[in-house]
Amino acid sequence: MIMRFFFHDELLPQSDLLRFGIEYVCNQNLDTQKFCADIIFMICGFDREQFNYTLLPVILNHDPAGASTKTVLHYNQVYQSDKFRQYDYGLLKNLLMYHSPEPPNYDLANITVPIALFYGSNDWIVNTVNVKRLNRILPNVVDIYEVPWSNFNHVDFVWAKDAPKLVYERVLRIMREKNLNNAISTE
Repeated sequence: MIMRFFFHDELLPQSDLLRFGIEYVCNQNLDTQKFCADIIFMICGFDREQFNYTLLPVILNHDPAGASTKTVLHYNQVYQSDKFRQYDYGLLKNLLMYHSPEPPNYDLANITVPIALFYGSNDWIVNTVNVKRLNRILPNVVDIYEVPWSNFNHVDFVWAKDAPKLVYERVLRIMREKNLNNAISTE
């Protein structure tokens, strides 16, 4: 209710006031840039060595981008219940929506597209144990890859200085192999 009333169902929405504050504080000097990067790290995992501080103004122009309250609540429900299932509306609405007091689990066995799982051991948002569990559940995992950088975190997949070498080259190689296999099997 608080999120709905004060934030119009959005967490960290982009606003001119937030944008001005971020730009004013975070672009003063290297110390303030490090302070602002540390705020990101407190959410995603620390990796100062891979962070490109010259990108900070670009990053902060787009991030935080906001998230719906329902998405944040759903993430929390999944975390609390340790079940990957649809949104829990509570007993009465669940009965109306799902014809069940509990929301149904997502049936991951229905996913047939080839999937490569990439993860970093310092990602504070995605748990390594859950990635490995997902690997056992999904029917068509073509690769599971722990990025070989001990501090690799959630945002390093996009922003790390060495992301091309640590991640992108492998992603492209898998995509090329899969496309080549598909072309051969359809001929």
